[in-house]
Amino acid sequence: MLDMVLQDPTSWLMDVPETLEFIQRNLGSNSASLQQTLFSVLGVLTIHFPRDVLMSVLTDLPHSDSTTPEIWKRILSLAENSECILDVLCSVLQDQELCGIFNITPAELDLLQLTVVHPTEENLQELCKPALLQRLLKIESLPVLWLVLRGLVLLSERPEMAIGIRDLLPDVMKTLRFANTSKASKISRNVMTHVGKREAHPIVVELAEKLLPLFSHVSSEVQVGSILLFKDVMEAVVWWQKRNMRKTVHRGLLPLLFQMSDETPSVAEASGEALVCCAKFLKWKELKRQAKRKGKMEIKECLLRQDRQTANEYLWLSLPYLQNSQASLRYEAVEFIGLALQHSGHQSREKLNVICSALQPLRGDAHPAVRSVATGIIQRCQGQKAEPPQRRLIGMCCWPC
Repeated sequence: MLDMVLQDPTSWLMDVPETLEFIQRNLGSNSASLQQTLFSVLGVLTIHFPRDVLMSVLTDLPHSDSTTPEIWKRILSLAENSECILDVLCSVLQDQELCGIFNITPAELDLLQLTVVHPTEENLQELCKPALLQRLLKIESLPVLWLVLRGLVLLSERPEMAIGIRDLLPDVMKTLRFANTSKASKISRNVMTHVGKREAHPIVVELAEKLLPLFSHVSSEVQVGSILLFKDVMEAVVWWQKRNMRKTVHRGLLPLLFQMSDETPSVAEASGEALVCCAKFLKWKELKRQAKRKGKMEIKECLLRQDRQTANEYLWLSLPYLQNSQASLRYEAVEFIGLALQHSGHQSREKLNVICSALQPLRGDAHPAVRSVATGIIQRCQGQKAEPPQRRLIGMCCWPC
């Protein structure tokens, strides 16, 4: 049917919103050939009905669905190579109807148009209005955010303009959760490069905090972008302010260790690189040596040998990873919990119950290694609960993993 649409588009593609919704619904397919056909249909649709397509993407498609920006990027790539489509896009971005839809002012709408026209010096000067751009960054529409970030990339490449938008970096970082990784990372790197470490410091510490939750994002693109940006942030901190950053870096160690086992090679590689960078930042020679060697068991031992309180904190922080969709990460978490129990000393009966409850679903895990290690730890926890406190403490000291 899609082939028939491509052969006679004017007969089949009259209902633009319905056709776009069909494309959007099916873009999530794992079939590369289907995705390519859908993008071909999108291209033909855009060429024949450019204004209808542009308005429909902006107003009809789900604003927070990950496929919407993919559709938008494809359309904009066509606009870059077609003067006709670009003119229509500029016309659409002048439509006052959008002001009501997105609750923006005509001045803010004018800025959106400036993000797609040729970046002359005059256009960039008009675009560099941080207060208005900050308001646009708060709009929960992926196509609009994509345009704003596109404009900020252009501004961040100019040293004098990068300084003007530096206070927008926290807002830029919030867009990472929408998979705007490449643009958000480029903006941050450009700004930090142009403003210098001394000026960037108040921003980068806040950025580091916002990046940590993104290490376990569902999108591997977001994961890699946030992890590599975390690396850049550590390198941008001036030496006399490192103390303020140490706590955040310590909080990143365990997630990075687990993500070293991610099934996506780019995530695993980025996590290993960032862990080495963390060890350098903390001046932790043993951790740096083991991270460079990628010895995961040795890294776990290194983290847990600090003191019992730290081992206990790591134990509780590792529990959420037991529910990870990847077997490799579940295994790392289970193995780490076994080690952490050995290093953290006496656990109350209540805490052992919580740990057993968290591990219980893994007794039926599809991955044999996860199932085996989880079952072993549960049995040992149950054995510890049944022993008197004195014997329990002795057992912990010689508990195998």
